Order: sequence, then C-alpha cells, then structure tokens
Amino acid sequence: MEEFMSYIDSCLSSGAVPWLADGGPRIARYGSLEEEYARLADGPALIERTDRAVIEVTGSDRVSWLHNLITNDLRNVSPGEGQYAFALNVQGRILFDLVVLVQRESLRLDVHAAWSEQARKHLEKYIITEDVRLADRSASLVRMGLAGQRAKALAQELGAGQAGALPLFGWAEVHWRGKPVQLYRHDFFGVFALDLIVPASCAVALWRWLTDDARQAPAVPVGWEAVQVRRIEAGVPFPGSDITDDVLPAETGRLEQAVSFQKGCYLGQEVVERMRSRGQVARRLIGITLAAESSPPPGATVMRDAAKVGMVTSSCHSIALRRPVALSYLKKSAADSGTDVRISWEGGEATGTVTALPFVRA
Repeated sequence: MEEFMSYIDSCLSSGAVPWLADGGPRIARYGSLEEEYARLADGPALIERTDRAVIEVTGSDRVSWLHNLITNDLRNVSPGEGQYAFALNVQGRILFDLVVLVQRESLRLDVHAAWSEQARKHLEKYIITEDVRLADRSASLVRMGLAGQRAKALAQELGAGQAGALPLFGWAEVHWRGKPVQLYRHDFFGVFALDLIVPASCAVALWRWLTDDARQAPAVPVGWEAVQVRRIEAGVPFPGSDITDDVLPAETGRLEQAVSFQKGCYLGQEVVERMRSRGQVARRLIGITLAAESSPPPGATVMRDAAKVGMVTSSCHSIALRRPVALSYLKKSAADSGTDVRISWEGGEATGTVTALPFVRA
C-alpha cells in the first residue's frame, strides 16, 4: 500500500489537484473536470479508490453469523456473487453499509475506509461461540475503479472476459503476472463500473499497465471530483455524508437493494419492519435543483416557508444540468417534486425546487 500511495503522491507533485474534503481518495482531478466527467461514461476511466477497505471473514460459521447481523440475505448467495446491505444498531439506524463478496472459503466485506475500524469492532462484539475470524486486509490490498462502457473491453484484455456481463456485485478473479486480481461490478456513481481489489505488491505496475499509451484504448485516470458529480446527479448516497448513523434504511431510497423482508431476525430488524408496515417515513433522501451560481455546502439549512425541513448532505455543480444540485433528507411535508424551498448557509442563500432522483439518468 505504501508504494501505491507514494505513486499517487507523485501524481500530485506532477500537477494533479488534491481532494481536500473528508471521505474520499487523494486526487480531485488530474486535468479538466469536464473531460474527466465525460470519460466516466465512455471509459475506460481509472479511479483511485483509497476510500474503500476490505475486511476478510473466515471460519465455518461465517455465513450464518453475518446473515444475522446485516439487513440482506446471505444464505442464498453463491461464490462469485455479492450482496449489498446495511449493518444497523438496535435502534435500526445505519452504522455502516457494505458489499459482501462471497468466496468459497471466506467472505470479503467491502466497506468505507473511514468506517473500517468501527465496522470490525462492531462485528467482533457478536462473535460469541461461533467459528468466525475477522482480518483487516486494507494494508495488503489496493482498490481501483475501472469505469465506463469501454472498461468492459479493457477488463477482457486483463483476462476477465465475463466482466461486462457480471450482475451488480457479481465478481470474477483473474491472475495478472501471477497475482490474483478480483473485479466486481459496483456501479457506485450511476454508470457501469468495476472495482478492482489488487495485491499491493503489484498495484503500481497494474495501474501503469492499464494506462499504458501503447495499447489501443488505455485507461485514463479520473479524479474524485468528476466521480462525485456523476454520483450526485445519479442520486446515489455516499457513506459519511448521505449515509450516517442518524439515518434509517427506509430514508435512503435503497430498501429494495439493501434489505430483505423474507429473511429472519437481524440486529435492528424490528424498526425496519415497523416502518415498512406503516408504509411511510418522516423524511427521505431527495434532490434539490438550485437557482444559484454556487453549490451549498453540506449542512446548509433547507427551509419551506418559515420551517426548517432538512439539511443538505451532498452538493455539486451539475455538468449535465449546468446548475447546482443537492441531496437532502427532507421532511415528508416538503418532499414532493416541485416544492419550492430556500437553502441558506454562512455567506450564501439560494432558492431551489425539490426534484425526484436521479437528476440525470445514465
């Protein structure tokens, strides 16, 4: 990992712009934001994913044990497949989200890097007599994203001919120069993307191979700023900003993807089931299209008439719409599309219109 981080630092020394906000990788952009934004759709785009960490789970009880701790079903997931889920506290609020990659002898948990220690400690509390062991593999594994439609051909050149046909969270493994590289489908910002889990010992070499100008269609490095614009336009919540420990699963708009209502008990299930049976939530993640020049910062207050109805969680200047947009958890009374709101923050104010997600369809 140290070698790869040194390589990324060398990119910063060569003129790449650093990402200064919390919760993301190191590089905001390598060059033009507009060009990198376009590259994410067309591909192949190569993204540093140091915002992600890997926890390995082994032991004969690993599947049944984890199945009882997360919101989605693991017992019907086969090796080569994956599952997205939430881990909740007893109040039903989200502690962290994760992707579980099912392997023949282990489970790989893909989590937000800033939450990896918290996730491991939370899970370890529930190992009582089960044959389960956890290990943080983040130091020995490097994460990259390969995105855009032309990423499929580059993945095939890497040896993963089936990558283009993988279902969401499905994975394949190839051996590159004798090292195992895992690719899994993770459209984390609304367009086709593969996450690569790479041994740290060959990460720099693989990055250079993927971006080698000698090949017909090399990958082009893309920074986190363009990824965030695509993500917000697609209405995808991000851990640490839109997914926090005061959020309930039903508020995120991701129940269908993250929660099984057919499985048995799990931590926090009663709250999730109660909200489903009532058929409504007090607030939900929704979009706001702004009539302004600048984007409001996270934490900006959203008002309807004289009442506070929410706060901005993510925002950007939409390249597709040519105006600022924001994500916010809005109270039910203000969450209907077309509702006029006012957003205020230190040094700024703007009017906006509540907008159904996604802002932009891929």
